[in-house]
Amino acid sequence: MLKEVAPTLIDYQTRPASLSDLVALCQIETDSFDQPYPRFLIDKLLREHSGSFFVASDKSGRLVGYCVAAVRGRSAHLISAAVLRHQRRKGIAAGLLETLIRYLIGQRVEELWLEVKLSNQEAIALYTKLGFAWLSVTSNYYSDGAAALRMRLSLKGKPVD
Repeated sequence: MLKEVAPTLIDYQTRPASLSDLVALCQIETDSFDQPYPRFLIDKLLREHSGSFFVASDKSGRLVGYCVAAVRGRSAHLISAAVLRHQRRKGIAAGLLETLIRYLIGQRVEELWLEVKLSNQEAIALYTKLGFAWLSVTSNYYSDGAAALRMRLSLKGKPVD
């Protein structure tokens, strides 16, 4: 059973992303990262990973966050996860990741990998709470020269809730 980390998201809903979300996804990306993915790359992710791309919206339907993973056989790689800065610390990222993890378990994926900036302690704390294990540190991983922490979550044998 998946360990619940996110508070009940009464004010937010998660759903699969669609191509009509592109503009809002670009806004979330720009708000979330110093070096955001360009529009063409988000469009490509939407098209190539539509089954494993999820968004969170508020009660008015405005998108506030997303996560996307690439699935290759029994392994998945979290490509990106982001929440608007003013919407953070509300359990949205945890809710999105739990939605993704449930989807991956349903697809019989056995492990989920990710890289996170070593300086991003909030994200590392969230991933740790979700059960990700620390594996290794790669120096100069990001284009700004920052190091990355590689983490892994085993999904093998976990039932879908």
